Amino acid sequence: MDDNVWRPAHLTPEQMEERRLAAATLLRRGRLSQAQIARQLGVSRASVCRWAATLAQQGRRGLAAIPLT
Repeated sequence: MDDNVWRPAHLTPEQMEERRLAAATLLRRGRLSQAQIARQLGVSRASVCRWAATLAQQGRRGLAAIPLT
């Protein structure tokens, strides 16, 4: 991955949800390791591990953004 790629300092809840759902798609395909998915999405391996556990227990709904009230 190119270190010169600009990334926003903060993501909106919708963008974070989109990233989690992208991880879910990659996890379900089973072609990449959790570490590879983490690198591709710019997150920690621990995050991908947590998302994988949530995906297994709750499905994609578990990765949805929780609306603020």
